[in-house]
Amino acid sequence: VWEEWVPQIVATPDGGAWVFFTAQARSDEGYGPRRLYATRFNPDLETWESAKPLGNEATQFSATAGVDSSGMVHVVYSERALSGDDTWSKLVYQHLDDGVWSEPALIAPNENAGHQMLATLAIDQADGLHVIWRDQRFVDADLRNTLPVYADLLSSDLTADGWSEPSPVSVREAPDLNPAWPRLVADKDRLVAIWSLYQGTTPDEMKSAASVQWSVRDLTPGGTWSQPQTLFVRESGDAGGRLIDMAADPRGGVAAIFGLFNRGVNDLYVQRLEPGSTAWTEPRLVASGDFGFLPTTAIARDGTMFVVFNNGRNRDVDIGGLQIAPDGTTAGPVTLTPGEGGVTARANISLDSNGVPWIVYMQQPVGATNVAEIQTARAPNFTPPK
Repeated sequence: VWEEWVPQIVATPDGGAWVFFTAQARSDEGYGPRRLYATRFNPDLETWESAKPLGNEATQFSATAGVDSSGMVHVVYSERALSGDDTWSKLVYQHLDDGVWSEPALIAPNENAGHQMLATLAIDQADGLHVIWRDQRFVDADLRNTLPVYADLLSSDLTADGWSEPSPVSVREAPDLNPAWPRLVADKDRLVAIWSLYQGTTPDEMKSAASVQWSVRDLTPGGTWSQPQTLFVRESGDAGGRLIDMAADPRGGVAAIFGLFNRGVNDLYVQRLEPGSTAWTEPRLVASGDFGFLPTTAIARDGTMFVVFNNGRNRDVDIGGLQIAPDGTTAGPVTLTPGEGGVTARANISLDSNGVPWIVYMQQPVGATNVAEIQTARAPNFTPPK
């Protein structure tokens, strides 16, 4: 399993679910290319079907998926050719139609796009598809050829005629200010995007974002995004990047969960953008400790917020969970994988039609040197023991 990319899980209306992850198949000849695999939980047989690779024979990564109201599954990912002159990673879309995956289709091809990465897919209430990603078409050729971090954020929407012309979400104001790790959700009649802004390009400078930005626009294909605004500025420690996630509240509005890591302690905050509002609420501290890393979140119809994350660091890691009530209170974090041996990490979450959580995560078994397994759990216990 390619550890860099958190696996994705989406629940389907029939009681099933789909998981997407990147891995290398092993044979007598050695390891194959890093392919994107898809596997379905069959609700009739109550078992996971064999994982199969999607798309072309290529390096595939950074998947993002969603399910529309009819139960159709949609997935977007980056794909990079294994050889040849054109090995820039391109954004690819597929959907599941009557049990068969559609042919891979490029979303926003452009000879100057460079590396298209870090996509996030959102589906609105009318089943409209929207995607945001990092792209290099507005970057000087010399910088584009230097590092993929020199980039901007673009969005596109699926129409009857295909994907719309990309719209700028965030365009760099200076060569050393680069956006990354965007999140996109549909909030009733608008889209909400947040992303991390990094100042610099060295590994140390890219460890933590200088600030987190946000913007909104209506659902019109190719619509114009509002001027980016600052959600918060990092004053010390680590912030942004993979320490933040966002989900739409079925009651309206969105909520972001983010960590501020400093001196061995990660403070987890929740911040809301109410329906139609142009300003976020003040952040609310919900938990603090050596946990909350790589959070992903989902919100139930009654407003209950579920969060899963890495609990601990380095090789002493398991999957933690936090359930936050609609009024913002919580009984505290729990370990969702207490009986697992080895290392469990990098979880993702989806809620089924009854609001029951599905989680997916990586496992490195005891004695293994690599992450070798993808595990799932349905209805894990988010309630701390008394």
